[in-house]
Amino acid sequence: MPVRGAWAAVALIVGWGFIGAGLFAWARRPENSVGALMAATGFAWFVGLISASNVPVLFTVGSLLGSVFFVTAVHMLLAAPHGRGLSRGDRRIVVVGYLVVTVAIVPLFLFLDPAKEQCDNCPENVLLIEHSDAVVGIWGSVINVVGLGLIVAVLLSLIRRWRRATRPERRLYAPTYAAGVALMIALIAQLGLQTAGSEGSALDVVFIISVVPLALVPYLFVASFVRARMFQGGAVGELMARLSEAPRPGGLRDALADALDDPSVELVFWLPERGRFVDGRGHEFELPEGDPTRDVVRVEREGDCVAAIVHDGTLPQTREHVQAVGAAAALALENERLDAELRAKLDELRNSRERMLQIGLQERRRLERDLHDGAQQRLVSMALNIRLARSKLNDDPLAADRLLSSASDELESALEELRELARGIHPAVLSDRGLGTALETLANRAPVPVELGELPGERLPEAVELAAYFVVAEALTNVAKYADASHATVQVARENGRLLVEVADDGIGGADPGRGTGLRGLADRLAVLEGRLEVDSERGRGTTVRARIPCG
Repeated sequence: MPVRGAWAAVALIVGWGFIGAGLFAWARRPENSVGALMAATGFAWFVGLISASNVPVLFTVGSLLGSVFFVTAVHMLLAAPHGRGLSRGDRRIVVVGYLVVTVAIVPLFLFLDPAKEQCDNCPENVLLIEHSDAVVGIWGSVINVVGLGLIVAVLLSLIRRWRRATRPERRLYAPTYAAGVALMIALIAQLGLQTAGSEGSALDVVFIISVVPLALVPYLFVASFVRARMFQGGAVGELMARLSEAPRPGGLRDALADALDDPSVELVFWLPERGRFVDGRGHEFELPEGDPTRDVVRVEREGDCVAAIVHDGTLPQTREHVQAVGAAAALALENERLDAELRAKLDELRNSRERMLQIGLQERRRLERDLHDGAQQRLVSMALNIRLARSKLNDDPLAADRLLSSASDELESALEELRELARGIHPAVLSDRGLGTALETLANRAPVPVELGELPGERLPEAVELAAYFVVAEALTNVAKYADASHATVQVARENGRLLVEVADDGIGGADPGRGTGLRGLADRLAVLEGRLEVDSERGRGTTVRARIPCG
């Protein structure tokens, strides 16, 4: 009786340990199958225990399903830590395991009489057709060999997974993996003895040895979580102490990497005006969306996103820890964000100025070419006509008059071309009469109907007016050349210390600022003034060019 009582206590500890730990893990991570599989192992363990019943049906069912808990335990070990799916090899191991302990074992019970297998006190096997030592021996050996091969495969898979595991995975699941490996070794020994024909006390000892690591699995699993929580709490406290000191450049990333025990941590910062993330050097950064090995936790301060922490995504349980670390470092991240924003602005300004220099050189060459091919040629032709007219003034006054008339036409054409060139450099109407009148002139000269909204009546800084003028001029030029539009609108208004300039059309859309030099040149011109250019141009829905220019 004492032995039976001790065994009953151990059985309850094992079963309720799996069920309790499984429900705990399942409640915390419903999407992770590890908790559900752990609870299922506990219930399967109790199903196997009903083989101790004296009722024949319960005895038969318990004996038939008595090994299911081993396969659910194996399934749980192979599913950990993510619980999102198994590899092809692991999936085959689990499927074959379930088939062996549920389907393949049925023929054995059709020819197995417990009373003839050293179980004098066992109830009747309700599935028995006729006892056959030959069938039981052969089929039992086949099942043992298959089971032995599966357990070896599981052991190799666990070793392989351990070698590939990241440092956080090893820290969290080391005890569980160790217990799983010990369980597989004990099962190999047990099946090996059964296949070799050993009976009696040797098998009992090996079974008891195999129960020990099995019983430890759920408790080690919970202990790993408690240990991880203690580590995370200490890491956050240490991080706060480090942040109280002025961090050196790059020191914040290193401090977060130490707090998370993840050397692959990357810090990126959100720039709301640009609507993008940048790294610490101010370079644009694309978040690794869809990458299962990387996870992203956004850090907010006062409701606004300031940064994101890109970390090892192999352990979903660490996400809460990353969120806690990010919240603790929110103020430091805000300061780093301002530095990154400044670097991004300096980098963008440097690139814009380089492009503006190139555009200036190109414009200079274009002016030289236009002057040489246009006005200069007309002036040369006019000078030649004047010389010819002087030589014929006395001999042929009519011919001289025709030459002078031609020279006058050439002069008017040259003047008109010079006005066009000057308008492209700095329109006189803008300096003389302001932005409103200049935009009205652009609208009147446009080849498509242009509707002008409310225009600013007061004068603005010269650089702001010039930038706004060229935004409208370039946008209307693109409407005429590419948009195939029937109508355009121009809106200019002051908004929160900025001049908002918007040109929209009802054309075919599809404009790409990156392909042409016109819109890119406008963006560079605006960047010098710390302005922004936005282009919305969905195909079939027209184009909207929007500029925001600081104007005090």
